[in-house]
Amino acid sequence: MIQLLVDEAYAFDYLSILEIKKDINCKANIQQEVGKEKMLDIINSEEYKLMIETNKLTFDAVEKARYGGDITAKEVDRINLERHKRKLELQRKFSHNNLTEYKT
Repeated sequence: MIQLLVDEAYAFDYLSILEIKKDINCKANIQQEVGKEKMLDIINSEEYKLMIETNKLTFDAVEKARYGGDITAKEVDRINLERHKRKLELQRKFSHNNLTEYKT
């Protein structure tokens, strides 16, 4: 295993993806890094709930595109940009650092 330094928003985006996939093995690692109180604040926040919803939309859009569903590349891109926006919102609320990931 390797340990990577990532933005809090990136870590919780990853955790939300794992929640959707029903695989939450990394939750303890993130909690160890941020602390139990902050962890609870984040996973109970509206920002985190919106992140989960947006990740579900992203996965659904990618699956539609993969199997020839009724979705355009522009729509997939729009949903992915919404996902990035959710990470920014979470990062702004719970971290003193700026998000290092950029989308254009």
